[in-house]
Amino acid sequence: KNADADPAAAVTFTRLDSLAANDPNRFVGGIHIDPANANHAWISYLGFSATTPATPGHVFSVTYDPLAGTATWVDLSYDLGDIPINDVVRDDLRGDLYAASDFGVYRLPAGATSWGPAAPGMPNVEVSGLVMRSAERKLYAATHGQSAWLLNLP
Repeated sequence: KNADADPAAAVTFTRLDSLAANDPNRFVGGIHIDPANANHAWISYLGFSATTPATPGHVFSVTYDPLAGTATWVDLSYDLGDIPINDVVRDDLRGDLYAASDFGVYRLPAGATSWGPAAPGMPNVEVSGLVMRSAERKLYAATHGQSAWLLNLP
């Protein structure tokens, strides 16, 4: 909230994963901040839930309450399986989530509880990063060995 504070020593950080009992305690793959609420984000995790069986999950909706100093973590992994999620982005116009994995890109339609392929024809390879351009209706995917891909969104 104060990244541009002067002097730079006045900038403060709040560690959110320590505020949740269900944080998987694995490496973060990606963060997509809600443009309508800077205290809300979607976070993806690398690694396998099998290594943290008490705290499974790969995609979370996280809401920070700065007044209470608490954070609420909602696991949205549903039927993704136990696969690392390298990145997560949201189509802010439709509310759909997109998750990059070592096996391609998945989509969770707004309000749904089942993930599916983002689109037919995308490669079934590691996708290390996603860039969403909601206003332009475009999703870009960076793959390992299969170049960059563009998905025109409806």
